[in-house]
Formats: sequence, C-alpha cells, structure tokens
Amino acid sequence: MPLYRYQAVNASGAVEGGIMEAPDEPSLYQVLKGRGLLLVKAKPWRPIIRPRKINPRHIIEFARTMDYIIRAGVPILEGLEEAARAARDQRLREVLFTVLRDVEAGSSLSEALKVHPHAFSPFFVSVVRAGEASGQLDRAFRDLATYMEWTENLKARVKQALTYPAIVMVLVAIALVVFATFVIPKLVRFIQELNRPMPLPTRILIEVYGLFSRFWFVIPGVILAVVLFFVLSRKVEWLKWRWDRLKLKLPAFGELFLLVPLTRFLRYAEMLYRAGIQIYDLLDITREVLRNKVLEAKLDRVRDLILEGESLSQAMEQAELFPSLVRRSIRVGERTGDLERVLVELGRQYDEELDRGLRRLVSLIEPALLIVIAGVIISIVVAVIWPIYSMLGEIS
Repeated sequence: MPLYRYQAVNASGAVEGGIMEAPDEPSLYQVLKGRGLLLVKAKPWRPIIRPRKINPRHIIEFARTMDYIIRAGVPILEGLEEAARAARDQRLREVLFTVLRDVEAGSSLSEALKVHPHAFSPFFVSVVRAGEASGQLDRAFRDLATYMEWTENLKARVKQALTYPAIVMVLVAIALVVFATFVIPKLVRFIQELNRPMPLPTRILIEVYGLFSRFWFVIPGVILAVVLFFVLSRKVEWLKWRWDRLKLKLPAFGELFLLVPLTRFLRYAEMLYRAGIQIYDLLDITREVLRNKVLEAKLDRVRDLILEGESLSQAMEQAELFPSLVRRSIRVGERTGDLERVLVELGRQYDEELDRGLRRLVSLIEPALLIVIAGVIISIVVAVIWPIYSMLGEIS
C-alpha cells in the first residue's frame, strides 16, 4: 500500500502531521477520523534518495532494549523515547524519534516502523505486528534480537570460511604477475643466450611468456569482465536469474548456496509460525531471506498452490522446493499438529549441516590451492634449471 504524508486537525484545533500507509485518500480520511483527526491535506510520499541501510547490529540492540523495557512494564511511548536516546547510531536515533512522533500521533508501532524500510525490514515489521496482535510484544522483540543475531553470526561464519582462500588466491595472483613481469623475462633471455637445444618444459615457458607479453591486456580485461558480470547480476533480472540457477549447480559450492537460504528460511519460518502468522503470509515474508531468484520462484509457486487448497508439504512437493527430507518432515509436522517443533528441529539440523559444509569447502579449497601453487612453482623451476643442468653436465 502507498504511504501518505498528511496534515490533520485534532479536537483542540491544533495541526498534526505524519506519514501513514493507506490504500487511498478516502481510506486515510476514515482512519484519521476514527482517531479524532480531521484530514486537511495529504499527498503520496516516497523518499527522494534511498537511505543507506542501518547496521543490523544497531537494530539488534534496539530490539533487545525494547524487550527489556516492555518486560519492565514501561509504557511504549516512554520505552521508545528511552530506546531512541540509547541508540548509538545517529541515523537510527533520528528514525526512532520519528517513529515516536508517529506513535504519539496515533499510528501503531508496526505502522510507524514500516515507514523506514532502510532500518526495519518487512520481516521485522511483520513480527512486531504479530506481537501487537497477540499482546506479546516483548517476546516479539526478544525473538527478533535472537534471530537477527543468528543471521549476523551466519554471515560471519560464511565470510570466515571464504576469507582465507580468497586472500591466498589474491596473493598468489599478485606473486605470479610480479614473477611474470620482472623475473621470467630475465630467465628467458638467459636461457636463450645459452644457445643450446631446449627441453620441452623450457620451450613451453618461453611460449607462455611470449603470449603473456603480446596479450597482457587480456588479464585486466578478464578481471574487469568478471567484476562487471557480478555488478550486472545484481541489477539485471534475467542475468541474476541465470546466475542464481548456476550457483545451485556449481560443484562443491552449489550445496553451500542451497544450505544458506534453506537454513535462513527454516529459522525465520519457525519464529513467524510461533508468532501466529498464517502460512500464506509467512511464505510471503520469508521470500526476502532466500535471496535467490530460482528459490523465490519456487516459493511463489508454493504460495499459489496453497491458495488453491494444497497443504504446505504438498505444495512444496509439487514445486520441488528444498530437499525431500524437509518436505517429508513438514508433512509429518502437519499430520501431528506439531509443525513448530519440526521447524525448530529442521533449523537446528541444517544449521549444523551448514557448519559441516563450510568446513568441507575449506578443506577442499586449501589443498587445491597448495597443489596449484606447487605445480606452477615446480614447472617454472624445472623449465629454468633443466637447460642449465644439461649444459653443466656436458661441460663436466
């Protein structure tokens, strides 16, 4: 629904303003009238410049602060003001004071948070809305803090697993470029000056150096093309679709590219289900955590099938979404009426599987890098030493 910036007059004749979500202006008028406000002026509102997203760690701190404040029995307005003053991030502090003004003007907390998507995701807003409806707002904030913390830890684990191989590859690439630019030319000239028959490894080294000296511009061109591909894969829909599909089929990496969204989906689905959100809405909200066009399309198919009357497990089976173990377990949870426990167990199981997958990936990459590095060094040494050794043997 669109957002409207409005001005309205309250019962005492004072003018109040704010931002509110409504299907259209007549609906906005009726909502404000129910709050004792007379709409004077309204116009669609959309931020001109998309603000940078706020660090999730600061949002986690806000969620934990709200949990403590609400459990202590502090009124929501006082709690919001306290949370705003306690926020360490200046941008978040400004957002929270805006949220406070909107709540004072009559908006619900979830409506006030929804106006700031750069700070609070649709997932965050939905959980808060469910907490308001169930009267368990403190638990909603506590769950949000727990699961956002888990998400940040997951990102850290993935980065930690991939950082070492990435650093090694970059250093090796730099070393090879330096070696090919400054060392190999001198070695090649020295070998050619020997004026002796050259063995095959030496001839190969000379040919490779010749190709490199003639077509050196291909290397930066390839690097630029790769960078451009990754940039465009985030912007162009059809390219992003193809790249997301390819990622799931990559050897060694494909399993990891599936485990990350699967684990996120299970963790977030369990929390939303426990909060009382309906399955159809749950699937709509968790769509954002998949971050893979192929999986998102399958999840959309699942939602369509549920609208047609299928159960969640049947819909996932027809759409072939996620591994068969997940689908079978969800079917059991639906039959026994214990779907929440099944989602908890699946989330824990695949979280552990993700850890094992990361360790396996690192254990494969490290020896592969060592083999490649050793192969390159040995090839260069053999190509250089062989003709020199042969000449020394003839002299002796």
